[in-house]
Amino acid sequence: MDNAYYNLPLQLARISQKKEHPKCTLHESVAAMVHLISVTYLGECKHDDTFGCEIWEHDFENIVNKQIYRERLMNSIQKTITRLEQRLTNISIDVQIEQIDYRLFQRRIKSRIILKVFGTLVITNEPFTHTDQFFIGPLSYY
Repeated sequence: MDNAYYNLPLQLARISQKKEHPKCTLHESVAAMVHLISVTYLGECKHDDTFGCEIWEHDFENIVNKQIYRERLMNSIQKTITRLEQRLTNISIDVQIEQIDYRLFQRRIKSRIILKVFGTLVITNEPFTHTDQFFIGPLSYY
């Protein structure tokens, strides 16, 4: 079961040169898909307008009510991951929003989103946990 999935991003040049593409585990593959969903804005994927996350619909807006925004994000992300990542079941989402004083060239306050995804891998029935963090307005993640 290990190393049965391809690493992202796909390296199509390696495939066209008939070289082995780097592979990853099931857990790493699901985590990569969750990350891809969370950093893609709705409508960015040309073949599926519903692929992505609602976070980017409000990227540069001031968050008036953090709790309502948090609930909307959690529901949107859970709905999208449930629909698109069928290797995962019993999905639950936690979103934390923090204000960060971000100083690079000038003083700037940014919002950091901490996304935690919990679930169960369907094939192995193992618990799954993934944490992602990124800043909104403009996008940067680590």
